[in-house]
Amino acid sequence: MPDRFSPSELQQRNRERVLKTVGVLPSLATLGNLACGVGAIYLCMLSMQAAGRDGEAAAQSARLIFKLPSFLSAAAYLLVLGMIFDALDGRLARLARKTTEFGAQLDSLADIVSFGVAPACLVLALAQPAIFSEMADLTRAERAWWRAEWVMAAMYVCCAALRLARFNVENEEDESSHMVFGGLPSPGAAGAVMGAVILHQELLQDFAHPTVIEVLERLMPPFAAGLGLLMVSRIQYPHMVNALLRGRRPLWQIVATFVMVLIGLVVAFEVTLAVVAAIYALSGPYMAIVRRITGKPVHPIAESTDTGIDLTETFEDDPVAGDDDDEPETNMRIGS
Repeated sequence: MPDRFSPSELQQRNRERVLKTVGVLPSLATLGNLACGVGAIYLCMLSMQAAGRDGEAAAQSARLIFKLPSFLSAAAYLLVLGMIFDALDGRLARLARKTTEFGAQLDSLADIVSFGVAPACLVLALAQPAIFSEMADLTRAERAWWRAEWVMAAMYVCCAALRLARFNVENEEDESSHMVFGGLPSPGAAGAVMGAVILHQELLQDFAHPTVIEVLERLMPPFAAGLGLLMVSRIQYPHMVNALLRGRRPLWQIVATFVMVLIGLVVAFEVTLAVVAAIYALSGPYMAIVRRITGKPVHPIAESTDTGIDLTETFEDDPVAGDDDDEPETNMRIGS
């Protein structure tokens, strides 16, 4: 009785063993995104507890080992890390051939915390009108605005939940269907909030006039409400990664875009993050207005060119013997 497998059988068994081991990575990345969202909410609670002494309390806290200026800044950076986890889980799932409905639902549950509840907490912590001991001193108008602020934050969360539920229902397995999104994706909306908070905490506190800072703080809830409306709208937004990698763009354009963004992040990280996030959030309404005026579709990022290059061809796995019975790869995790 033979006690050894042939080289091809050993290769196939080793490949299956590796895929089973790697199959848990997408769920771990999704749970990492969820943990970042919970951590950001906790830091927002610490910021509210500091009650006007946020920078001082954060500076004196031995736990903030990253030398960030405030609890809110640390919370925003945690959500940036959550966005990285969210971008990785779908790619890891396809590489491991473990794209399942379970992963899609888990991803949406994590997104509603990290890109729904956590950004709303950031907005409320930044725009808090007064500490609780001073609530009695608020005028009638200030009390009304204080109530309106949390209503607008709740509106953002509700819109994020609707956006994620609609995506799960309308999601298609075909990769080409993810070149354009209907409505602002929830990570894009959260990115706009995060960019504004980081810019406010790290730069404006030192360089802007106090009146300007106060006005911007009061405008954060309406800004979040507007982002919520964009999420549930049907305005088209390009999928940045798929548009660049699968849109057969000229290689020099991809390299130039990457280099420009990288230089901006190195030279002025806070400004670049805020500007890029705001540009993406506003690109949908801008292109919708241009389409209405000109009557022509405008999606320059997603356009194809015959002289371009499809970078995804480099990363496609070759078929392996014995894989013919595998289920077709789905795209349940991409974008939300």
